[in-house]
Amino acid sequence: MSNKTNDMIRYTAFKMFVEVGYEATNIRSICEEVKIKPSSLYFYYKSKQELFFSIYDEVWEEKLNISKNIDELGSDIPPNMKLYFLYKGFMDYYCQNIIKMKFLFRYHLFPPEDIADIIREKYREWTSKEDELIQDMIKQCVEGGVLSDERSLSDYVYEYKKFERSQLFELIISNTRKNDMEIYNCWLKFWNCSMLSSN
Repeated sequence: MSNKTNDMIRYTAFKMFVEVGYEATNIRSICEEVKIKPSSLYFYYKSKQELFFSIYDEVWEEKLNISKNIDELGSDIPPNMKLYFLYKGFMDYYCQNIIKMKFLFRYHLFPPEDIADIIREKYREWTSKEDELIQDMIKQCVEGGVLSDERSLSDYVYEYKKFERSQLFELIISNTRKNDMEIYNCWLKFWNCSMLSSN
């Protein structure tokens, strides 16, 4: 079995999960689209559920791995700027992968009943890893005196994620990408009003 066949299965399944939903997607329709027999799909995946979560996990892993490709994170710049470039890296990724973000958005908001518990558990696991990444950057800001140590790291993480999610939500709803200057201006407003605030 070729990797090309697996790629076609995953692409087709992802497209159907986004367009018609998990419940309306079935193995037969995926196989008809890819022009393979069900036995060929079952060579890779035991079930529709396994296929779905393989794609779900891949999207999350890809999202969190973008930090490895942000050159500024390894440079000698102030920690608050590193946090900005992490945010900008996420925003650039969201803009380039809006369908993947809509996929996550759909299944976090409206999880199918028979896999809802698994989605919630996986969401907790992945967001915990995301929190660790963000908290590490914020810790550098606190240790460097850029942010006050009177607030907890978890409070800062909460504020950051609330801001980032609002930006992602706006992107999904409007389908309009901000340019670099607009992204930076949004960041400055957030940083000054939410992160530097003593409340």
